[in-house]
Amino acid sequence: MNPRTAILFALVLTMAPAYAQDNAARLRVFAALPNWSGLWETKLSAASDNLSGFGAEAGTPPAEVIAKNFQLSAKPPYKPEWEQQHRTAAGNSAPSSTVNVPKLCGNVAFPAVLEVPAMFQILVTPEETVFLDEFGDARYVYTDGRKHPKKQDLWPTAKGDSIGHWEGATLVIATIETKPGAMLPLPGAAQLSEEAHFTERVRLVDPNIMQDDLTIDDPLRFSHPWQVSIQWKRVRDQDRMLPYDCAENDRNPVVDGKVTIAPPKP
Repeated sequence: MNPRTAILFALVLTMAPAYAQDNAARLRVFAALPNWSGLWETKLSAASDNLSGFGAEAGTPPAEVIAKNFQLSAKPPYKPEWEQQHRTAAGNSAPSSTVNVPKLCGNVAFPAVLEVPAMFQILVTPEETVFLDEFGDARYVYTDGRKHPKKQDLWPTAKGDSIGHWEGATLVIATIETKPGAMLPLPGAAQLSEEAHFTERVRLVDPNIMQDDLTIDDPLRFSHPWQVSIQWKRVRDQDRMLPYDCAENDRNPVVDGKVTIAPPKP
């Protein structure tokens, strides 16, 4: 055995026990984490697929289905100076049985991303939990003890910066530095400032329902923290995420501000 090979072999023998010990510790942490595998869909998506299920009533107009199943479309606890702005925006929206919204194709901002994607998956590891939506976008929640970046290394982004920790089978998430403005592309949607920050408590409430208890704190615009509970339903009739491009062979073009259905292309 030449000297170089002998040194390499000695290093491997020295490092192997430490690596095995670290890996065993990681596996123990992994084994204690909840199993959130499979596909999940938002409550609004489930209600749209079957108006008689998951909280919606058969024959309910689309606008009422959205109001009932889209928690983030509710009015937040504005301070008085912002309350008038909300009323003005809502008053400028003509009543309708449908809601005119632009089509969303990927990179949906937080917190709207909690309710807008029709389907998503969750990848849970000791270091991070990743939410993967049908548009191919990912939201990363770091759970290995790291902190938010320093102020000089932070800037507002669509999904902000998220860190979390586990309290038993509940994932507690803190998110900061989201882009200010309207949360949703809907008339009268809640307006958030650059100071908004979010706390989530995500857990299974039964084997087929996951709940995200979300608290939005915006000291510049809210009189007190806004709390909503968002639920996701386990998908049982599909066993994998299907490739999806809503701009390719688009059968749901937006015409005059309304999502329409077009026949398939030959």
